[in-house]
Amino acid sequence: MLGVQFFGDFDLASLSIWGFWAFFAYLIYYLQTENMREGYPLETEDGKVAPNQGPFPLPKPKTFRLPFGRGDVTVPNYQTEARSVALARTAVSEGFPHAPTGDAMDDGVGPASWAPRRDEPELDGHGHAKIVPMAHARGFMISAGRDPRGLPVQAGDLEVVGTISDMWVDAPEQLVRYLEVDLNSGGKRLIPMTMAKIWADRVRVNAITSGRFAGIPQTKSQTTVTKLEEEKISGYVAGGWMYDGATRKRGF
Repeated sequence: MLGVQFFGDFDLASLSIWGFWAFFAYLIYYLQTENMREGYPLETEDGKVAPNQGPFPLPKPKTFRLPFGRGDVTVPNYQTEARSVALARTAVSEGFPHAPTGDAMDDGVGPASWAPRRDEPELDGHGHAKIVPMAHARGFMISAGRDPRGLPVQAGDLEVVGTISDMWVDAPEQLVRYLEVDLNSGGKRLIPMTMAKIWADRVRVNAITSGRFAGIPQTKSQTTVTKLEEEKISGYVAGGWMYDGATRKRGF
């Protein structure tokens, strides 16, 4: 027979299983190295190169062309970020938390920290800004629930700090992402929708107290919000749950 004469006593079943294990091992290696394109080489919490980089080497740099003329991104780029954060060690060895040395919410550290995303609006599939004020979003309307526009905004210490003037919607997802607040002290600020409670007579933001609203990072534009601004706004407001709880009150 052809099979017997060609292969002799060779075990084809053994070849198949060993070929599968070799392919599976290569697949793990490939996926792990591709996963190391961002965030590597590893650093300590002080920004120094970590002594233990893991068992896998970094992949060769790969360049990605961004859509809508936003340039190219090459990763890994072997560039370290200029890091100057207001944190101090609480222990000599790694793995222990760092303690804030100043105002953690203003400094953007700990639970109020943010990632340095690109300072440009996130775009939809057609190159338009995803998140826009409802006043500039054609075809959008409130179809269910309460319309918060015009309601007073109550902070975590029960003080009224302003009025809801608009809602910023994620047009492709058809979701409200932010509430725009006209502050009594002047200016506008955005509040993440997930950090607000809309009631019949007011909007309650429990995470931060009245004195913190003016410190919410502002947007450069009145009609768009960049990815970096989103990071800073969300980090600041959410960080209030830990760093601004001393004067928070329980109320309804």
